[in-house]
Amino acid sequence: MTRQRPVSPFESVYFLDLGPAGLPLYDMPEFVESLVRGRPDPALMRRALVLLTEHHPILRCEVTSGEEGLLLRVRDRIEPPLTVLDGIEETYAELINSRPDWTESLVHAWLLTDGERSQVVLGIHHGIADGRSAFALLDEFWRYYTALAAGADPAPERREELSPAIDTRLAGSFPDAEIDALVDAIAQGAGAEAKPATLPTEGVGRPGRPAATRRFAVDRLEFGPETTQAVVAAARTRGVTVNSLVTGLVLTAVRAQLAPKHGPLTLTCGHGVDLRTRLTPELPLSTVLNCITGLQTTLAVGHDDLPETVGRTVADQVAGALARRDPERFLLAALRAGARGIAVPVPVVSYGISNVGRIPAHPVPEHMELLRFGGTANAPGMPPKTGVASFGGRLLVQNEYDTWTYGPEQMRRLRETLHATLTDLAIE
Repeated sequence: MTRQRPVSPFESVYFLDLGPAGLPLYDMPEFVESLVRGRPDPALMRRALVLLTEHHPILRCEVTSGEEGLLLRVRDRIEPPLTVLDGIEETYAELINSRPDWTESLVHAWLLTDGERSQVVLGIHHGIADGRSAFALLDEFWRYYTALAAGADPAPERREELSPAIDTRLAGSFPDAEIDALVDAIAQGAGAEAKPATLPTEGVGRPGRPAATRRFAVDRLEFGPETTQAVVAAARTRGVTVNSLVTGLVLTAVRAQLAPKHGPLTLTCGHGVDLRTRLTPELPLSTVLNCITGLQTTLAVGHDDLPETVGRTVADQVAGALARRDPERFLLAALRAGARGIAVPVPVVSYGISNVGRIPAHPVPEHMELLRFGGTANAPGMPPKTGVASFGGRLLVQNEYDTWTYGPEQMRRLRETLHATLTDLAIE
């Protein structure tokens, strides 16, 4: 039984402070949250949190030093910290700019209250969970809480064995010669192209920038079921998915803010790829693990290009990359290059797209009403990204960015363009 394993090379960037030379991922949290009408009982919340840790041993882990590096070691029992705070909107805005004390627990919880409304927030260390498994945890938490509130005594299976890291699972999936050839290409800088156009970093060093407690911004655009269905129908009419349509909208909106005003500009879209779906058999979302890697698609976007055309081009590129298994191959090659002391360049991304997909509404007790739920993860200097998701049949398009890097005016224009265009599509 594996109650201890090394932090893998893929996971290590979240657990090691590599300084300015590294990716800004050290100790990065993933926040997921539910807004409800009603007042959850903190005592029942604590019991539900303990049940989560019983079922998922990685949540009980401590990070410790071994002879060859960091280890994840399962503890017999933990009680994740639960903090009760007054206020919701302002309090949540400050909360997502904080970093929990992970030495106590790799999962934390907060209960924010304002009158009859309450917000339940889970914060999970990004080294052990990605957004998709974090949302699955949020759903599981509410199932336990709802059962406890009804007087039941849920007893999930207590697990002890740690799941292998995603790069450990992928090791050996490709011939060594194939990965070595990619490592050689990285070392030689093969395939290096001109940097894509990006939004100006006008926020850097500007006077009056927000305080550190408000550095990371989350702009939500949420649409009701009728509008959501209309946007889905509009996307189908254009022969694209909602995610592809929003991708095209984002890239054309970014292009509209860049000079020169006319002619094509090269843009690179960053995507998250869930490697669970790349395994045979696939890992279920209930496996708490960080399985997200990156994929970039580069294309020329003209000032007058239609969003659906741009979105379709990006979708075709993503499909081709997945068919070639590029995400897995390049992840393994980058890790091998790093182990050999070869510098791996950080991709320059014009804008990121995070396709969370359809997430059903989770249960809440009878005396509560689920108003909304969502999540966010950000770190200093990360490229701005737009998350696209459907929560309980409601479309969420959420822009996340570092206000110390990107100025508010350019982000306001992007948000307004997305809102106006999606609203217009819904009333066609």
